[in-house]
Amino acid sequence: MVRHNLFQRYRQQGAVFVLSALSMLTLILCVGLAVDSGVAYGVRAKLNAATDAAAIAAGRAIAFGEDEARQTAEKFFYANYPDGYLGSTPNFDPDTDITIDTLADGSIQVNISASADVPTYFMHLADIDGLEVGALTQVTRRDLDMVLVLDTSGSLNSPAGTPTKLRDASVNFINKFVDAAGGDRVGLVVYASGAIIEEPIDKTATRGFDKAQVTSDINGLTFSGITASGEALRRAYDELNAIPEALRSSLRVIVFFSDGAPNTVAAQFATGGGSITGDLFSETSAGGPPNRLWRNDLRNTFLGTAGINILPSQGLGGVDTDSYNNSRTLTPPAGSANSNTRCNINKAGRNMVENMANTVRDDDIRVYTLGLGAQLQALEVGFCGYGSEEEGENILKRLANTTDSDSYDSDQFPGLYVFAENADELDEAFNTIASEILRLTK
Repeated sequence: MVRHNLFQRYRQQGAVFVLSALSMLTLILCVGLAVDSGVAYGVRAKLNAATDAAAIAAGRAIAFGEDEARQTAEKFFYANYPDGYLGSTPNFDPDTDITIDTLADGSIQVNISASADVPTYFMHLADIDGLEVGALTQVTRRDLDMVLVLDTSGSLNSPAGTPTKLRDASVNFINKFVDAAGGDRVGLVVYASGAIIEEPIDKTATRGFDKAQVTSDINGLTFSGITASGEALRRAYDELNAIPEALRSSLRVIVFFSDGAPNTVAAQFATGGGSITGDLFSETSAGGPPNRLWRNDLRNTFLGTAGINILPSQGLGGVDTDSYNNSRTLTPPAGSANSNTRCNINKAGRNMVENMANTVRDDDIRVYTLGLGAQLQALEVGFCGYGSEEEGENILKRLANTTDSDSYDSDQFPGLYVFAENADELDEAFNTIASEILRLTK
């Protein structure tokens, strides 16, 4: 009987030992699974970062050709995936793991996939000698058609140094876009008392733009004259629409810079002896109706004075002088006799640029505006009974259709208005607009 109890005790101890060993093995496997899974998770996160970087870089480089895009993707992939990361071995072949497709809307889609073999340290005990993790990134790059519109009126000469800082910020802005064949289209319109297409936009399937020439154009700008905003926006719109419809990009943009409110009307005006075409300035130095005109198709060329009694109902390009949303009423109505007054010309100038912007946005073109200086946050004109809603900043918000604009239209693309308090903030303001546009190209 004693022997039996002793044997029973030894057998129980043996069972405990076996159970403990099995529990320990299970614990080791669980710990090993956690460790090896953690390593695999870290490798996958790094792999995702590498394919993301590669796809974004390829999307930017696609303008230079597919070969360039693949080479760029490979460079960025390995720059973001260190050799032997956590003991893993990446599997990435730019020739087979990158696909580049042109979609129906003209945008370009880049797909990049990659995998990595991850060693196991504890899971060998379960005959699992390694793990494979994968990553896939898809980036869509939209081609861009853009016209940059720059105010070059005389008020920008003050304070000293403003013209240089504006030129520098504008050049930095265009440098962010792809100028090579197949890249972004960029045109340049400059305006003061009139507006000109300083650099036409490419209208062929070749795409791209001459960055050196645009830079030279900007650096050569001088500043004088008044503010023909409506004519400038009209010319930018016409330039974008001069691209054949089948060749237009799915992303079309106008970037509009100014430091003041509009103060001219571009139209064909009836005179006592016939008619004259030009930009009629709302201000008058001798009392009576406005009579000073500038060439609408040059930046600052004075035409002379003319006796004008009637403000036409439409300006150049068929742009209405009445407000499209009745925000300003001309007195007496446009087209009526003796309607050429200082207030009517000033109101019509504001109406026309807002009418033009509404037409632009209705055509699915995004408008982004930049404003400079305190003049935009005050009433420039005190003789028309304007309230605070007529500050230049509010007009620029309306042009861009910002969500905080008093005329925001949810059926049109919302834009962005960025204000620079002084010339030192211009570069940051232009960068903000560029970042928003580049975000939409991806």
